[in-house]
Amino acid sequence: MKTTIITLAALALLSIGNVFGKDQLYKSVETNNEAHSTTTTICKGVNEKYLSPMKRYIVTSDLNGNPVEKAIYVWNDDSRSWEAFQKYNYDYAMDGQLLSLAFTEWDKTADSWGESVQYAMLINNKSEDINFLSIELIDSNLNPKQNFN
Repeated sequence: MKTTIITLAALALLSIGNVFGKDQLYKSVETNNEAHSTTTTICKGVNEKYLSPMKRYIVTSDLNGNPVEKAIYVWNDDSRSWEAFQKYNYDYAMDGQLLSLAFTEWDKTADSWGESVQYAMLINNKSEDINFLSIELIDSNLNPKQNFN
């Protein structure tokens, strides 16, 4: 009987802790029209109090509103600062079609964006009324990795 009561009491405490102690995610979006950029910050916390930063996304767009760069930063609790993590660069054709996407990661040792860049080339082939999209992944040495048709 005592073990049943203790077990039920422990389960009740755990349930209450899960309901009241669960972190929620919060998002803050800031737009800079002059720089054509949007900064989105993701934080976690309880009831909008004691928020802890997690990630930050900075998207820079061209005059048409197309993203040209997306940089991702992660929060470092030890240094209490944002650290660069990943970056995507987008390239467009004159008609606004996405041509390529370049991806790189932050090199902590060099304290700069890494030299190893991966590219995704998007090739639109129009044959009569049918559009074919081919994606070719290329590393920074310009060696094809995969081709999806």
